[in-house]
Amino acid sequence: MKREYDFSKGERGKFFHQNARLNLPRSIEEPDWAGAEGRLCEFITAETEKTIRAYHEQPSWVTRDANHEHDTAHGGYAHRQLFELVQNSADALADAPNGKAILIRLTKDYLYCADDGKAVDEAGLQALMSSYMSPKRNTSEIGRFGLGFKSVLGVTDAPEFYSRAGSFRFDRRQAAERISRVAQAERYPVFPLPILVDPATASEDDGELRELMAWATNIVRLPMKPGATDDLARQMREFPAEFLLFVDHVRYLTLEHGGQSRDCALERSNGELRLDTGDGSSRWKCFKTTHTLSTEALENRRSLDDSGDVPIWWAALLDRLHEPGNVSGRFWAFFPTHTASLLGGILNAPWKTNEDRQNLLAGPYNDELIDVAAKLVATHLPQLATVLDPARHLDALPRRHEAGDTKHSERLRDRLDEALSHAPVVPDQNRRLCKLEDISYAPREVTEPRVEEPLKKWEAFDLRPTDWLHHSSLTRERLARIDRLFPRLNQAPRSSLWRWLEALVEGREGGEAIAASKAAIQVAAAIPEEKGKDKYLADIILTQNGSWHAPDPEKVFLPSSDDNQRAADHLVHAALAADTKTVAALKALGIKHISAESRFRSLAGALIHGYTSEPNGTLWAEFWQVSRDVGTEEAFTIVTDTIGKEDAYQAYQNWSICARARTGDWQPLHSILLPGDIVPPKDDQNSGVAVDTEFHREDLTLLERLGATATPRQDQELSNDNFFQQFLYLRRLDFTASDRNLPRKPQWSKLNFVSTTGSGPLQVLRLLSDEGKARYTDALLALETTYEQWTMRHETQSIYSELSFQSPAIELLKEHGRILCAGEIVPLKDAFGDPPANPVALRALLSHPMAARIKEAFGISEPALEPVGEEDPIPLTDVWPGLTPYLQLDSSALSLIHCQKLVADGEGDAVKCMRVDTDIYLVETGDDSRDLQIVSQELDLRLSETELAAIQEYVPPQDVESLREAVRERTTDAERLLQAVGKARLRSGLPGSILAV
Repeated sequence: MKREYDFSKGERGKFFHQNARLNLPRSIEEPDWAGAEGRLCEFITAETEKTIRAYHEQPSWVTRDANHEHDTAHGGYAHRQLFELVQNSADALADAPNGKAILIRLTKDYLYCADDGKAVDEAGLQALMSSYMSPKRNTSEIGRFGLGFKSVLGVTDAPEFYSRAGSFRFDRRQAAERISRVAQAERYPVFPLPILVDPATASEDDGELRELMAWATNIVRLPMKPGATDDLARQMREFPAEFLLFVDHVRYLTLEHGGQSRDCALERSNGELRLDTGDGSSRWKCFKTTHTLSTEALENRRSLDDSGDVPIWWAALLDRLHEPGNVSGRFWAFFPTHTASLLGGILNAPWKTNEDRQNLLAGPYNDELIDVAAKLVATHLPQLATVLDPARHLDALPRRHEAGDTKHSERLRDRLDEALSHAPVVPDQNRRLCKLEDISYAPREVTEPRVEEPLKKWEAFDLRPTDWLHHSSLTRERLARIDRLFPRLNQAPRSSLWRWLEALVEGREGGEAIAASKAAIQVAAAIPEEKGKDKYLADIILTQNGSWHAPDPEKVFLPSSDDNQRAADHLVHAALAADTKTVAALKALGIKHISAESRFRSLAGALIHGYTSEPNGTLWAEFWQVSRDVGTEEAFTIVTDTIGKEDAYQAYQNWSICARARTGDWQPLHSILLPGDIVPPKDDQNSGVAVDTEFHREDLTLLERLGATATPRQDQELSNDNFFQQFLYLRRLDFTASDRNLPRKPQWSKLNFVSTTGSGPLQVLRLLSDEGKARYTDALLALETTYEQWTMRHETQSIYSELSFQSPAIELLKEHGRILCAGEIVPLKDAFGDPPANPVALRALLSHPMAARIKEAFGISEPALEPVGEEDPIPLTDVWPGLTPYLQLDSSALSLIHCQKLVADGEGDAVKCMRVDTDIYLVETGDDSRDLQIVSQELDLRLSETELAAIQEYVPPQDVESLREAVRERTTDAERLLQAVGKARLRSGLPGSILAV
C-alpha cells in the first residue's frame, strides 16, 4: 500500500502522521476549490430558474417530485444511504486515473463521504436534481435512475455536496419556501433547487471538512437528523467490503466512527485478491466476462439508453467456498441483493432489479445474463482446485434443489449442471480433472459418515489405480454436488465394494501383486461388518499358486507349519502370511488355519461349482482322501450344504461329484456305475464307466448316499446330467412353437419342468459297451418312472397351458438303447417301424413284462404272425420238466407247438418262436439247448447258462446250486463234480450230460 494512501495510520486514520509532512494524493494538484462562481455555478442558477417556471406552469409536478423523493427515502432505499454514497464515489473514481480512495466518516453531527475521483459536472448535478436523469448509461457503472442519492433525505434535510468544480447544498425548508411562492402543495421536493455554497466559508467552522478538502475531489456532508446516527453506524458496521472486488479503480475504503477506523483495501498477488475488511482478511479469485446482449435481451434491459455490452463477475472466496451467507451465495448488483444464487462466492452483474435493487426481476435480460454467468463459472471453476485439495472447486457448486429456491437460482443451477456434465470437473487419483463418465466412484458404503478407515487405507496404497475419484472429493457435500451432475441417474454410478477392492489388485504380478493383496486385505478388514457384505466377493487374496481368491473362510486358509509347501490353490501366499498386519486382517475376515473339515468344505465348493484352476484329478483325489478324515456323515452334510448354496445364475450348470473309474479317469456320478449286474467287477469293456473300488473301498457308503448306483434308479435327479441342457432347450422350443397359439411370447427362462427326477442316471447309457447298454436298457425298461411323462409350465404366468413330453429316459433309449435277442445285441430302435428292421427285436420287446408300457411309449404293436406246418400241441413241461419251478402259476398249462415256420408280414423264417396266449409256437433249430434258450427268452425267464443246462439235464432245482458249485471248483475237486452229476443223472432218468461242455 502506498504511503500516501495509507488510511490505517495516523492518529485519526488520515493521510498523515501528526507533526509529519503532509503526504497528499495527486488530486491536490487540481485547481483550488471553486467558489460561488464559474461554469457549474452558472448552471445551477439557470436550472433553478427553469425548475421554478416549470412548477409555476405545472403545479402538479411539485407533488409528483415530492412524493417520489419521499418514496425513495422511506421505501426500499431507506437503509441504503451508505451504499448509494459509496457507489456514487466509485463511479466518480472510474474516470479518475489517479484516484483510488473513498473515506466515510460519521460524527455526532455529520456524515462525510469523500473521494479523489472526477469532480462533479453539469450532467451529474442534473441527475441529483431530477429523477431518472442519471448520466450513467454504461451498464458497467453502478448507479442508475438518479435515485440513489435521494435516499439521504432519510437521514438529513439539508444534504451538501462539495466538489472542486463547484459546491452546493439542498435544503428542505428553503426549497419549500421558494416553491410555495409559485405553487401550493402538502409536500415539497428538495433536490430540484440546489443552493450555491462557498467551500472556504463552510470549512472555516468544520475541521473535518477542512481536512478532507486537503486531498479529496468530492465531499458529501450530511447534517444528521435526530436519531439517524444509529442506523448509519449499523450500515458502516455491516458494509460489505467485498464491494471492492468489482471496482478495480477503488483500492481503499475507510469507514470511521467514534474513534474507530475500519480500513478496507484490496491487493493483487499471483492471480489472487487479498481483501482486508478492517476485521480480518480473505482470499479471493475473481473472473470476469463481457457479454453482448441479444436483441431480445436488449429490449428487456434496464434502460433503453444502456449499453449492449454487459460485464459479469464471479468472485470465489477461496477459504470458504461452501459457506453461502449474506455476502456469498447471493446475486450482487455491486451490493448484495435478497435473491440467493446458491453459488459459492459472489455473482455480480448489473442485473435488472426492482427500484430499490433488492430483488432480481424475471425476464429475458436476467435469464440471458444467468446463462452467460453459468458458462463463466463452468469455465473458471477448475482454477479453484489446488494440489493439496484438487476437489476444492466442487464446494462452489450450488446445493441440490430445495423448496423455496428462486427461479433465478434454479436456472443458474440447471445451466451450470448442463455446462459441467461433459466437462473435466472431477479429479482422479493423480489430481487430474476428468469428465464425469471417465472415472470410477468409490462405493457408497465407505463414504458414509463415520466410515473413514477403509478410505484412508485405500488412499495410502501408492500403487492404487489412478482412474478413480480423488479422495478429496469423497465428502458428503462434494459427493452430493457430483451426484447432481448426473441428470439421468441423479447420482454418480457408485462402484460395488468388491469392484473397489479388486481395483487394487487388478493386473498385478510379482512383488506388486503381493503388495496389492496386502493393501486390499487390510482395506477389506477395515470395512464395518454391517457395511461390507459385498467385500467377500472380491478376489483379493493371493494364494500359493499365484491365483486370486475372495476372503471366503471355507475356501482359503492360512498355511500351517506342517502344511505341504507345494503351490496350493487354497493356501494364502507365504509373503502375506509372514506379514503381521495382513495376518490380523485375514483373521478379521474369518480366514484361519486349515482343518480337515475346513479343507473338505473348501474342496467341495471349489470342485462342485468349478471354483478352481488346478487339474481336477489332483483335487478330486484329495477330496476323497480328506472325506475319510471327516467321516461319512459329516462329509455328506458338507456336500449337500455346498450344493444348496448354488447361486441362481448357476441353477442349470452341470455341478457334480466325480469318482475315479477303473481306467484312472475322473467321471461325474451320472457317468459312472458301481459294480453289479450292469458292470460286473471284471468287465474290462466298461472299465471307463466302472467305479474304481480299489481306490474307493472306504468311500462306497458315501458314494451311494451321494447318488452313485449299480443300476438305474427311479428317483434320480437328472438336472445335472449331461443330456439335460439340450433336452430342456428342445422342449422349450416345443412349448413356444407357433402352432400352439400362445397369448404372447413367454419368458424363456421361466419355462421349466414341474419335476426333474426320473429314471436314471442316463449319461452312462451313452458310455457303456453294447452288452452293458443292453443290460442297462433292460433295467430302464423295467422302471415305472421311465414311462412317466415330464410336464413343462411357465413358473409365474398361468395364462400358458402346461405341456407334457415323453421322459428323457425314453428319448435316450430311442437313440442309445440296445436289446439282446436271438443271441445277438441290436439297437433298440431296430424294433421300431412298420415293418421293423429287426422283427426278433420287436418280439423281444413284446415279450417283456412291461410290454404294455413299452408299446405305448415307443408306438409299437403286435406283428401279424402265422404258423405254417404246425404239429399237435404237447405240454411244455413234458418236453423240459426242469422248467416247472421257473414258470409262473398261470403259465403251468403252457403248450408247445412245433411248426415248420412262422410267417410275419408275409416273410417266413423271420421269427423262431411266438407265444399266443398259452400256446408257444417253435421252429426247431435242431439243437435242443438252443430251442430251450429261445423258448425261455420268449417267456422272459432270464435264466443263466447253468440253469439252462440243469433244466436240459433235468437237475432238480434243489440240486442246481450244488451243480453250480461243482462246476466252479472242477479243477480242484473233480470227484465231487462227478458225484454231483451222477446224482443228477439218477434223478433225471434222461440221457445226455452237461460234462460235454
